[in-house]
Amino acid sequence: METAAAVAVIVATEPQKSILLLRRRASPDDPWSGHFSFPGGRRDPGDTDLLATCLRETAEETGIILPEKSFRKMLPAAPVGRLMRIHMLVQPYLFRLSEKPKISVNPLEIASAHWLDVAAFRDETRHHEREMVPGINFSTFPLEDYYLWGFTYGVLRRLLAADN
Repeated sequence: METAAAVAVIVATEPQKSILLLRRRASPDDPWSGHFSFPGGRRDPGDTDLLATCLRETAEETGIILPEKSFRKMLPAAPVGRLMRIHMLVQPYLFRLSEKPKISVNPLEIASAHWLDVAAFRDETRHHEREMVPGINFSTFPLEDYYLWGFTYGVLRRLLAADN
């Protein structure tokens, strides 16, 4: 399985520790339509590497230009799309900013941007099992009128478990 996409896990430490999530625009061509995700996407032939993909996609989707000094580390790549018969590894990159940057979402791809309060996500009483795919339950965290689940949820759980 080839790593063909990359995402930015952007942590802002002020005024409270938060992580940027995007709500994908509803689109019949997008298997993750309407889901919460990190900024990012598929590698283009012109991208020198997956970090370049991550930076380009983040800028395209949010208008955020991540400074080089904000990069912290690569997180473990993880598979996505298994239930949709899409076989792809996604490489997350961790970035840390002192404050939340101005966001200008690309309405062709993104419906909205949200800052997930890390303290709220750490509250285990807010996590629930939900049937997100017919016949299959997932661990979820409620956001607005939908749930954070799947790949994005898993990356956050692993990241915050290691950040005790």
